[in-house]
Amino acid sequence: MSTRSAGFWPGVVFPALLLLVATVPGRAQQSPDSARAIYDKIRSFGLTGPALAVENLLFKRDRVEMTFTGTFVFTVPVGDRVTGAVFRGQGTFRAPVPPSSFERENVRRLLKADSVESSFETAVLIFTDDTFQKISAGSSRRPGGATPAEAQSLAADFVTRILKETGVNLAARAAASILNQEQPGLFCAQFDGGNRGRFSFLLDYQNRIPVAYFGLNGGERGLIFSYRQGLYWNEIWMAFYGIEDYERGSVAYSDTQDLVDIQHNAIDLDLRDPRKSLSLVAKIDALVRAPHLRALSFTVGENLSEYDEVRRKNQMRLKSARVGGVRVEGIQEDWEGGLTILLPNEVTAGAKLSLEVSLEGDFMRDVDRLPDCFYPLSNTSWYPRHGYLDRATYDLTFHHRNKVRIAATGLRVREAADPASKEDMITQYEMTEPISIAAFALGPFERHAQKIKWESGGETPLEFSSLPGNLMAVKESFILAELDNAMRYFTALFGKYPYSAFGAGVHPFGFGQGLPTLLMIPPASTANKETFAFISHETAHQWWGNIVAWRSYRDQWLSEGFAEYSGVLYAGRRDGARSQRELIDRLRDSLKNPPRTPTGVGSGRLNDVGPLILGHRLETSRTRGSYATLIYNKGALVLRMLHFLFMDSATGNGQPFFDMMTAFVNRFRGSTASTDDFRAIANEHFMRTPNAQKYGVKDLDWFFNQWVMQVPLPSYRLEYTLEDQPGGAVILRGTVFQENAPDDWAMLLPVTFDLGGNQVANANIRAIGPQTPVTMKLPRRPTKVELDPDSWILSEKTSTRGR
Repeated sequence: MSTRSAGFWPGVVFPALLLLVATVPGRAQQSPDSARAIYDKIRSFGLTGPALAVENLLFKRDRVEMTFTGTFVFTVPVGDRVTGAVFRGQGTFRAPVPPSSFERENVRRLLKADSVESSFETAVLIFTDDTFQKISAGSSRRPGGATPAEAQSLAADFVTRILKETGVNLAARAAASILNQEQPGLFCAQFDGGNRGRFSFLLDYQNRIPVAYFGLNGGERGLIFSYRQGLYWNEIWMAFYGIEDYERGSVAYSDTQDLVDIQHNAIDLDLRDPRKSLSLVAKIDALVRAPHLRALSFTVGENLSEYDEVRRKNQMRLKSARVGGVRVEGIQEDWEGGLTILLPNEVTAGAKLSLEVSLEGDFMRDVDRLPDCFYPLSNTSWYPRHGYLDRATYDLTFHHRNKVRIAATGLRVREAADPASKEDMITQYEMTEPISIAAFALGPFERHAQKIKWESGGETPLEFSSLPGNLMAVKESFILAELDNAMRYFTALFGKYPYSAFGAGVHPFGFGQGLPTLLMIPPASTANKETFAFISHETAHQWWGNIVAWRSYRDQWLSEGFAEYSGVLYAGRRDGARSQRELIDRLRDSLKNPPRTPTGVGSGRLNDVGPLILGHRLETSRTRGSYATLIYNKGALVLRMLHFLFMDSATGNGQPFFDMMTAFVNRFRGSTASTDDFRAIANEHFMRTPNAQKYGVKDLDWFFNQWVMQVPLPSYRLEYTLEDQPGGAVILRGTVFQENAPDDWAMLLPVTFDLGGNQVANANIRAIGPQTPVTMKLPRRPTKVELDPDSWILSEKTSTRGR
């Protein structure tokens, strides 16, 4: 796996991107305790260690400053390392905002402040760094004695609360930090009793908790967050890189810290009693990347909610684990959104590791109105994973009753009676191309199949798993036709479909998912623009999200925005230009809607919440609806503007845009791509377009800086006069006004002239700054002049006025 530098959020300009090379720390002193004993000691949080008094102690961790006046009580050492403490007294917390315009606005939006500041009366800390030494150096030791019950209660509540509210087992994370000899170590603290109420601060230099439980994989090390009771929501007040990252001007992506690279998953699933449980045995082949691996963490069920205790009651529970055939210990607590395997011996980087993990849980969703239909509670977290969208090949073997069938990722290679039971069957799917997610569904499916016949030759099996008519009304022939049409259309636009099969399964939920080789869709069978756009959006995810995955959460618009625009293109092809225009207008209008808040409708516009580069960080309790509106809708409209920039205005030829998109797919086929990667491909191809050559524009860096990294939504206005010339020619003189945008904002704008007699002329105007003079010579007086009549360019309002 390659390492590329991750770009920063907007608000900071860095002169260069640096490639970071991780250094291997010296071997730390290991505790003589067994791996399990280390975990148990940390988990117990026994406060029988030293009590230290402090007064106005200033304690810093990265950009966060804390002051303490009161008493710390520490935990029993694990070997020679203290890993926890409880503080009672008076303290202050201050975290200045990093150089990011989004973080600044986010803090103002959520806290109505310019930095995160709070008082506190209690703090509970867990750490594997030098926190104990730092606090000891600024304290005075007090006589020993019984630990106050209140302090021990605070410690116990902290461990349980974090597990319940986030799914994070901090004790397991701390034990892994010690066992894997991480430098620097982990620091996490929860504060309470002050003017901000209860909140937490996490500093994880190895990025594991930010990636696994907050979906932040862009290199963020620090988080300040608070749990919103009743919303079941961890509100991130601030996320940040290390101070040294900002000083250096670059940061490594989080996956450079992955402990292993999983290469193959062979998963055997027992679904013979899905109402009761899903049981599975996952055989995992991985390549070790960590220099000293003793504890290996996995996520599973991490996105199950605290609501109705779903994560506690339905989680996939660890039954056993083996490494190289030898049974080993594992860690998993109630409410935990993952598990940790403790290896019997240290494994070094470059070694191959074979694990076998057995899990069981009430993880299947039983749909009351659809007998014998079962779907995983989450299509993306039913099996153990490490890292963020790590790619692997898959063998999936299902044991199930013979009255139901399986729809799953990959190519079905076996479906036969179970020789051990006349009531059961064994179905096997293989996925030989590395992918990031595998999924399945179980039900009395009726399979409808045909072949996708490619224009270049060859064919691919296409299968739609429907349900009997007495359970659900589905127009199978319609859906099969749409899947076939969309696949061939997108192959022509974006490049070869690489997988050995394609299909879809019906589910009764009001959303779709475009998983590798398998769509999960509701029975949308009405032939209208919404259905065409919906089915083709999910189909387009085979390219945008599967063949090419987004590099980090900040690049999610490359998946959802691209799929949304692909759906718009397909709907226009199937239902005409009018339907396409209605879909585009709907996307544009959504940007002007206000965000939703816990108490109703908020103020302002969704467009102004933040730039595309923030991904799911755009969604907070005060900006609900922003992720879908911006990443899907605005992402699609930004891609559409690129489509226009690649188009020859004289001929209307947009093929260079699709050539660029195909090149992008081929360059990153079977891999991940960042916004910077896409920008580089776009630059390469844009240089050859008529617009680049005519206007002397060398690259599209300005475009990405404006539309991906910033939030303005300009208004455009063309005011003009027409001057008759000898011979019937006309000179148009006027001004293009570009409002509600920075003074250096630039854009290429289309203008259309109706010359009568069914003749239309098209031209472009390059607008730079608030006002741009325009002079054009026309062969005769137009009956109508209109700036951007087809809404290619995203705007608050676009108008034309003759004088």
